[in-house]
Amino acid sequence: MPKTLLDYAKADYLCSCGKRHRTDLRSLLIAPDAGFQLAELLRTPSFGDIKSVLLVADENTWQAAGEQVAARLGEAGIRFRQIVFPGTPALVADERAAFAILNALDDKIGLLAAIGTGTLNDLTRFVSSRAGRPYVIVATAPSMDGYASTVAAMTIANMKQTVPGQGAQAIIADPAVLAACPQAMSAAGLGDILGKYSAVCDWRLGRMVEGEYYCDEIANLISDTTASCHAQAGNSSPEAASELFSALIMTGIAMSYAGNSRPASGSEHHLSHFWEMAFLRQNKPAVLHGSKVGLATIITLALYHHLTGLKPDFAAARAQVRPFDREAFAKKMRQVFADGADPIIALGLGSGAHDPERILDHVDRLESGWTELQALIRASVPAPEAVRDALEKAGGATRPETLGIGMDLIEDSLRYACEMRDRYTVLRLYADLGLTDEAIRLVAELFG
Repeated sequence: MPKTLLDYAKADYLCSCGKRHRTDLRSLLIAPDAGFQLAELLRTPSFGDIKSVLLVADENTWQAAGEQVAARLGEAGIRFRQIVFPGTPALVADERAAFAILNALDDKIGLLAAIGTGTLNDLTRFVSSRAGRPYVIVATAPSMDGYASTVAAMTIANMKQTVPGQGAQAIIADPAVLAACPQAMSAAGLGDILGKYSAVCDWRLGRMVEGEYYCDEIANLISDTTASCHAQAGNSSPEAASELFSALIMTGIAMSYAGNSRPASGSEHHLSHFWEMAFLRQNKPAVLHGSKVGLATIITLALYHHLTGLKPDFAAARAQVRPFDREAFAKKMRQVFADGADPIIALGLGSGAHDPERILDHVDRLESGWTELQALIRASVPAPEAVRDALEKAGGATRPETLGIGMDLIEDSLRYACEMRDRYTVLRLYADLGLTDEAIRLVAELFG
């Protein structure tokens, strides 16, 4: 087993799960003066002959780190150009922004550098992979877990989607810059990390119910990392910021190991994506991804803990299964997702998630494994109050209204967020057992 974070990043081995675990990441520098670190890195043989660099930032991250990076590159004689998006309104990782970056490329640019966090990172990862050029990250906040991921969260045709990208070859961060970020951003990073409690449990649930690929080594790595960060909630020192940042990188490494986002993204992310899409349709200001994930995690943990004292009527669950009405499904998805419905309809019609025989098989597996599932929840899922208290210590959001989310949107997300991915989660479990209304009542009481 690897020992350090960089060891994990550079590892390349065949795991007992049957999958080869590796990442694209070759350099990880958490040290003062990120611009100097980048300039020095570009002189190493591993980066070959980089003639020019495209810096991708927004006005906020340019001020936080981009200006210094540009100055250091200039001092080192490394040519660069920059594209700096407005600081407000919040940037969206959509087709328009991706095209702007593509349009800034020329034949001399051999490397893209994302100066920032989530959206800028997703855009740069997506564009660099399509352009066939490597990229690096100069991080400005410990706010999300996608730094070491190989997939990009993009909004395409008004639909939040996870699309293939490539991993960064290097991640660079200055601890002082990380610690100086707005409190809301570090709280969002903690929220993203705490979401792994339900993500890992959803992954284990998916193995139980659908027999999907699962790696216990990855799951345990994520669980240990999450618990360590949970214990540090509220600590705002540079050392704590670096530890949170390292944990966020570790979850990205875990996603690279698995080859998808399953170890780090479950029902809590599906709820978050549903709310984000609703905000886009309503032209409401964007909310930090991790802030939504943290709030959603309070909800998903409450749903899980409710199951520990529940004795489902499995016979009634089977009796409520009906033939799949494809036309009615498509109509409802258009009502719920509006102009973002097409890919969701295609997924629902093609995945078999609503096939009666598949649902009945789920119920059978849930009934035979119910005691095992309850034991898993008790052993690995903290109470929602524990996550709420940690987020409060960090200055994070713990109630829907704080993020501008109404209970009507909460209700819709509990009913329909599971349609956004073909992954088995606690949301699909409640649907399969005919208990979605009970979930809605439970969450209403949680925030009542």
